[in-house]
Amino acid sequence: MFNTLRTKILAGYLILILIISGVALWSINNFLGLSNAINDIMVENYRSVIAAQNMIGSLERQDSAELLFLFGRQDKGTEVYRSNEKEFLKWFSRAEDNITIREERDILNKIDKGFTKYLQDFNQLQIKYQKNPQQAKEFYLTKAMPHFNEIKGWCQDLLEVNQNAMVKAQKRANKNANDAVYSTAIISIVAIVLALLFGIYISNLIIKPTEKLIETVQKVGQGELNQEIEVKSNDEIGELAVEFNQMTKRLKDYEEMNVNKLMAEKNKSEAIVKSINSPIIVTDKEHKIVLLNPIAEKLFGIREEEVVGRHFLEVIKEEEIFAKIEEVAENGFIRDTNQKEKVLKFSYQNKEHYYRLMVTPVLDKEEEVSRVITFLDDITHLKEVDDLKSDFVSTVSHEFRTPLTSMNMGLSLLLEETPGEVNDDQKELLAAAHEDCKRLIDLVDDLLDLSKIESGKIQINLDSINLGDLVNASVRPLEEQAKEQGVDILTKLPQELPLVKADSNKITWVLSNLVGNALRYTKGNGKIEVSAAKKGNRVYVSVEDTGIGIPEEYQDKIFEKFVRVKGENAIDVSGTGLGLAIVKEIVEAHGGKIWVDSEVGEGSKFTFTLLLAG
Repeated sequence: MFNTLRTKILAGYLILILIISGVALWSINNFLGLSNAINDIMVENYRSVIAAQNMIGSLERQDSAELLFLFGRQDKGTEVYRSNEKEFLKWFSRAEDNITIREERDILNKIDKGFTKYLQDFNQLQIKYQKNPQQAKEFYLTKAMPHFNEIKGWCQDLLEVNQNAMVKAQKRANKNANDAVYSTAIISIVAIVLALLFGIYISNLIIKPTEKLIETVQKVGQGELNQEIEVKSNDEIGELAVEFNQMTKRLKDYEEMNVNKLMAEKNKSEAIVKSINSPIIVTDKEHKIVLLNPIAEKLFGIREEEVVGRHFLEVIKEEEIFAKIEEVAENGFIRDTNQKEKVLKFSYQNKEHYYRLMVTPVLDKEEEVSRVITFLDDITHLKEVDDLKSDFVSTVSHEFRTPLTSMNMGLSLLLEETPGEVNDDQKELLAAAHEDCKRLIDLVDDLLDLSKIESGKIQINLDSINLGDLVNASVRPLEEQAKEQGVDILTKLPQELPLVKADSNKITWVLSNLVGNALRYTKGNGKIEVSAAKKGNRVYVSVEDTGIGIPEEYQDKIFEKFVRVKGENAIDVSGTGLGLAIVKEIVEAHGGKIWVDSEVGEGSKFTFTLLLAG
């Protein structure tokens, strides 16, 4: 009959339900008796108590209204008196409808007659007050107040009679409640004992085989795959035991099959790492070295078998690399995504090598960092090519500058007709050539400035600077041009803006370039706003315009060399495409960052940071 786990559990529940039902029926019977006793209190007397209390309250407010009347506020006093008169009569009517005690009828008759006199007193009080206020006050003291106290006393009697009746009813209810508690407690104790006996019996049928199953599962979880559960029943737990035994057999076969596969994958991964021609170091979450390739061994002068299992800094004294490893191990990523890529320099094989540092986390199934891969990308060749390019640009720029200057002067003289008169067509050609020559000179100047910054030859003279002075110096020369274009240039600087650490000439150039660019790309009736705010140990400086905006595809590369925005809404303006590249280099030379937020048709906002002075 009880061959399945379901029938065993259902049988146990059925017995418990029968026990609970018996206790419930007995409790319901007791509750009904208690409810009747409580109902006697509530129905017979509680309504009369409430009515008496409310009549007293209304009567007291009427007395206060008479005093209000006597003190000169006749309209307000009369209004309060009449409204509480209605309230008193309402509760008096309810008390009459709920007479449950013999004494109540006599008390209510007295209240009825007394209240009628009290109303007449107020009418006489109103008449007397019109003739003689002093006489009205004496009338209140000699007539109205005694009637008030008399009616209030009768209301108190009504309240007392019903409260005494409620006390008697409460005693009856308490006796019924005590009887119900004792009887219910006895029945409940008997029910609990029976329920415990049946519960222990049913639980032993289920728990003992389950505990054996749990014990075996734990051993399997610890790697003991040779465990087997003895099957003693035909219920669901017995079926589970059979399936579990089959599962452990399959797991054992699977483990034996996978060991060789895992070893092969491990050897394959190690072979890939060792074959890469750039230094690679693998560390665990405790920053201990797990694996490194031969190139890393040669670069740092270490041997893998001697350093595996040791802390990174114990073996490789590179704080800068370790800082990135530590950040990735803790956070799973590098927080400062705007940070410029770090290039490290090492001397190796009697030659300087340059490496780009890349640190990547390896996540486990719980999305926790289990390993950190440090990859040093050898960019020595790219660095050499970049140096050659910079040298070439610098040399060519220097070579171009002298002849371009001569050409510019010659064209200027021809336009001024110093050598002789020229006609209009010739002037037009000369003006175009002069404009192109000036553009080439600007390009050469920008290339020279950029070359100096990239080579580190440009001098940054840091000093404690008042940013407001720099903003004014940058904006003032452009105000006339802005006025002609119908563009407003606004400055929004806090009065207590702290000093910044900066080269005044270089930051003035940065601000002039950003405001000038905003002016080029902002149409009439537009606005340019220069603002600054302190955040932490930096000042954030912003140049915001209501211009045409920058398409999203250009926002990541706007600070690259020779990049000029193109598109349907782009304005055709002259420029070398080097201004923002120079701005970025200058800001980063100050230890700051620069970025842009823009939306096409809405405008652009360029923001850069400067360190606080001191």
